[in-house]
Amino acid sequence: MDKEYIETLIKKDIKTLGYDIWGIELLGSSLNPTLRIFIDNENGVTVEDCEKVSKHVSKVIEADDTYSINSILEVSSPGIERKFFNKDQYINYLGYTIKIRYRDTEQQFKSVKGVLISVSEKGLIINVRDEECFIQFQEIEKANLEFTGVKNAK
Repeated sequence: MDKEYIETLIKKDIKTLGYDIWGIELLGSSLNPTLRIFIDNENGVTVEDCEKVSKHVSKVIEADDTYSINSILEVSSPGIERKFFNKDQYINYLGYTIKIRYRDTEQQFKSVKGVLISVSEKGLIINVRDEECFIQFQEIEKANLEFTGVKNAK
């Protein structure tokens, strides 16, 4: 089973419960996979919210009969240092510090931390030590919001 199929299967149900899917990860082997679902809403996510969504998603997936019985389901909030799963998620974090791991033109891994300046169809511009750095979406391996530790700081 792939992430896109799972998201299509559960997205509408999660929305009716009052949450959005922030991201989905499918980890482990095909014999014993872990399905990790990150949910969000504008009021934040509590442990009770995760439990409610987990119970509901379990029933939906069981009814579909294509997901392994030996699977592990985890539901949580994306957290303070949330991982970005798609390019549409970045736009709400302009002015915030993000950390990006990407492959450069020589396919070497690089990590940078800077303030997100702009988002385009092709990539991001972040300010790294007073220099603008453009990173294409296709180069990004992982990107997270960076917790600054300062209340109301961007």
